[in-house]
Amino acid sequence: MQQLTYIVSGTADAQRKAEQAKEKLDWIPHIESLLITIAAPCEMPMAKALRMQSAVREVFPDARILAHTCALKMADLRLDTDGVMLTFTAFEASQVEFVTVEGNTSDTATKEHFVHFVGARPHTKVIEFFVVGLMDQIDDLFEGFSAIDERIDVFGAFVDAVPMEAHGYIIADGAAMQLGMLAVVFHGETLDVHVVRNFGWNSLGREIVATRVEGCTIKELDGDVPLKIYERYFGIKGDGDFSSDAALFPLCFEEEDGSISARVPIKIEEGSGELTFGIPMELGTKFRLAYGDPYGILSKATENSREMTAFSPQVILGTSCVGHYLLLGDDVVTEMTPCSGFPASTVFVFGEVRRVGRRISTANLNVLLVGMKEDPGYVKNIKLQTKRVAHLSYNRKMLAFMSHFIRVSEEELFTANQRLSHLASRDALTNLLNRREMERLLKAAVVRSQENKTPLSVILMDIDHFKGVNDTYGHDMGDKVILSVADAISHTIRGSDAGCRWGGDEFFIILEGAPLSVAGRVGERIRRTVEVSEMPFAQNITVSVGAATFDPEKDNELQLFKNADEALYQAKKAGRNAVYALGLGRVNSVE
Repeated sequence: MQQLTYIVSGTADAQRKAEQAKEKLDWIPHIESLLITIAAPCEMPMAKALRMQSAVREVFPDARILAHTCALKMADLRLDTDGVMLTFTAFEASQVEFVTVEGNTSDTATKEHFVHFVGARPHTKVIEFFVVGLMDQIDDLFEGFSAIDERIDVFGAFVDAVPMEAHGYIIADGAAMQLGMLAVVFHGETLDVHVVRNFGWNSLGREIVATRVEGCTIKELDGDVPLKIYERYFGIKGDGDFSSDAALFPLCFEEEDGSISARVPIKIEEGSGELTFGIPMELGTKFRLAYGDPYGILSKATENSREMTAFSPQVILGTSCVGHYLLLGDDVVTEMTPCSGFPASTVFVFGEVRRVGRRISTANLNVLLVGMKEDPGYVKNIKLQTKRVAHLSYNRKMLAFMSHFIRVSEEELFTANQRLSHLASRDALTNLLNRREMERLLKAAVVRSQENKTPLSVILMDIDHFKGVNDTYGHDMGDKVILSVADAISHTIRGSDAGCRWGGDEFFIILEGAPLSVAGRVGERIRRTVEVSEMPFAQNITVSVGAATFDPEKDNELQLFKNADEALYQAKKAGRNAVYALGLGRVNSVE
């Protein structure tokens, strides 16, 4: 397996470089499949790309040739903004095949054809997608494609951004399109693949919900004009600089697998303040604003370098969001250290394709580097390359340190807010839930029981003759008694149950999914635990316990509490130090 990468200026230069590549590749005894990629700037006319492809085809008539647009290119670790990147990837034992979807379609036949195509090639290891045009159906299309074997790695690129006037195209073996998708399927029995990802944006501020969405456009955020979010928090105006400014502060959200993804606004709708994105948006998505963190990017790049060096690929194919270039400028080379020492070609694009669990997903602001090798024993001994903040230019270094400061400050604020939230819902003495929080949880539990037809039981208890303890031994000793009962509750109930100090010496417990008989047994275990607890005085402490269950046909949360209170009354009436389940009677001692 071998890769050769060149930056060329035009058709004649491309043909010369193709002839040079042929001289080198002719030394390989056998080439099973040759993939040639022409990565061109968006401003290059399609006709020129077709001529360039034809010129290369004259030298390599049997090769798979792909041409596509992009924002920038990186040949190995050399960044290019103007030329065309010509990449030759020769596979000695693997196959490369194209699957094309023309037009904006997501019909069932298209999905089934792709899944069948991949399924018929059992040694498929990775698929690279290229998407052109604002395809409203792309998410639906990828949802169907996600039926392929989840072990197959996925990466890819959106090769244009029409709202930014970055018009693109894809040419696959001479077939050109400006609206559609191409899948490059890599398969081979000995082919091995390793993918590393770098994201590098940190969430900032409060949660923001997409409350009105149409295709690729968010019409309302939190019920208001989306532009106002950027005006309020960053002072970004809806002028000609909006796209480049807002790209630094995307909307981020948590994926189902826990990873963070981003959506970058690429156009503001004049007059309305609505935001258009390069990929479809989903109603109800919970976003947070985010900022680029050079420090975090470089830290992750170092981690990825270790991974890629350990894998020791023969070639690397990469896709990076152009947003990384907007953040880092020419310093973007510093995060490509996983490519150091290996033949690598990376394109900077306007959106990415990646795998989130089983799902094939559209994304923004990712760097995806895909190492490939056909020889499992291949090991290239190279010196691990790492980059630190010190390697950045002065302005980016300052940005890195400020980003680090913001991240740490955010973490401290988050921790403080969590503590405040905890304190607001907890009883200061026992650390059990307080009455306000329990009332909220009980109301929610009743709703779930009604909707899901699941059992719900509660326990109400108080300490027998507690006033006498306070009068005889003092309030400090009374607090120790309360803590002893709270400890008995905490060690008896399940993690899914909710224990509360209702007030004074009263305690309340919510047992979701538990019938009345179970609630009775739980109450009895608590009663016995309290009864045998050692106290710093001669008097034994006991509790009286009432249990009740929810009847969805006639009860609400208030009636449920009244029923538990009635059960507690019956326990006291029975002589205290007893458990009474309303509807079942007194609960006998249980093991």
